[in-house]
Amino acid sequence: MARLAGGVALLTVLDPVGRDCGLTVTAVSSVSLEPPLVLACVKKDGFIHDALFVADGWSLSFLAADQLALSDYAARERHPGARDDFSPWPTRRAARGELIFTGAVAAVECAPFSLVDAGDHTIALGRVTSVARDADGAVPLVHVDRRYYEPGPEVS
Repeated sequence: MARLAGGVALLTVLDPVGRDCGLTVTAVSSVSLEPPLVLACVKKDGFIHDALFVADGWSLSFLAADQLALSDYAARERHPGARDDFSPWPTRRAARGELIFTGAVAAVECAPFSLVDAGDHTIALGRVTSVARDADGAVPLVHVDRRYYEPGPEVS
């Protein structure tokens, strides 16, 4: 699957004590228009996995090509309970408190819909409650074959 190109998103949630948690995810998809649903796949032994089970909501910020450092920061290895510091990047709070990265190309706020067991991952399904109107990134960040790219010229 590494050869399948995809966008890069940052999933954010508040942990049970209200701390910001974020994780770079590339297994993200639109699922349904009615109701509006999206999904993100999260490793069960990952940093924010357990926070998804108790969160009131979570958000996905679809990163811009100039947010590579942010993607790398949120992809780093860390243990549950570790602290994230997203202060170097422009953010705002979503309705339920999690971060939205305003330099992203797009962002959605989600209410938990379902958590589906999927081997060593959990598929987090969220009902989109809001689409960010303040995301101002111009060029999306793309991940393929374990490397980052920005889109090239249109192919006809």
